[in-house]
Amino acid sequence: MSVSGLFTTSDLETISRAARLAESLTCDFFNLPCDEWKQNPYRMLTIKNVSRDFHIDQVFAHVVRIQPANKASNKSGQADRYGVILQDPYILRELFKTNSFDLWPLALYVMTHELTHIVRFKKFGIDFFASENHRMNEESVVDGYTRDILTGTVSSKKMDRYVKFGRF
Repeated sequence: MSVSGLFTTSDLETISRAARLAESLTCDFFNLPCDEWKQNPYRMLTIKNVSRDFHIDQVFAHVVRIQPANKASNKSGQADRYGVILQDPYILRELFKTNSFDLWPLALYVMTHELTHIVRFKKFGIDFFASENHRMNEESVVDGYTRDILTGTVSSKKMDRYVKFGRF
């Protein structure tokens, strides 16, 4: 964990492990094939990997939609892909603020939450460009699903500490 506000190599390894578990748990919950994330890959990025246009204040992470470079001439029919942009400074600040320093439960929650959004966009037709009102409602729905998915996986006390801030 770095005081610079960016993830260390060790932090990224922890987040990658959390993402793999989140992928499996999300597939199980939504009855998706076990190769769902191989068939529909997403990119995991940090603020170091993206321009300032993608830095969002006061959230732990957010999903972006990545369209093929030239969608009009895309003959393969490749669908839009998604990315999860992790906001390193806000995640690290939260860990320092709570004196937890345990990235694992927060990373698992964040990745499960964001993958649930992706599943809902891809499989359930949720509008990626919905109005603010619909997006707020969707956040509540996804928070509920995320809690259900993680029940028994991470202690609710550890999870609630992060979820109550609604920073997704």
